[in-house]
Amino acid sequence: MLPSMLPPGVTAQEISYRNGRKQVIYTAPYPSEGPVLVQDLLGRQAWVFMYAHFVFTWAEGAVQVQVSHGTLSGPKMPLWQGVSIPGFWSGPTLAKFGRAWALEQMSGRRGTPAVITE
Repeated sequence: MLPSMLPPGVTAQEISYRNGRKQVIYTAPYPSEGPVLVQDLLGRQAWVFMYAHFVFTWAEGAVQVQVSHGTLSGPKMPLWQGVSIPGFWSGPTLAKFGRAWALEQMSGRRGTPAVITE
């Protein structure tokens, strides 16, 4: 039996096994924040985006992003520097790239850069 009320974004699926047993599984989306345009004390701008606790920082004029672990407002642990990103500097470009890159990392195919496809 499926519950009548689920938190936002959570979905329920009933799966059936070959032996006839049925089970309900629940899936929830990865957390996401941004993209947000930020500015440091020297006036330099950067887009930041978080997906699945991978935080992507893309400085204006850069062709690479920095990847950290954390949230936009909390502490961050640096993971990778110099990850190449294609496309024009914008929040939507960073969000699309960040989602693809994080899913690629979590799939176990590390070392393969994410590619934005139109």
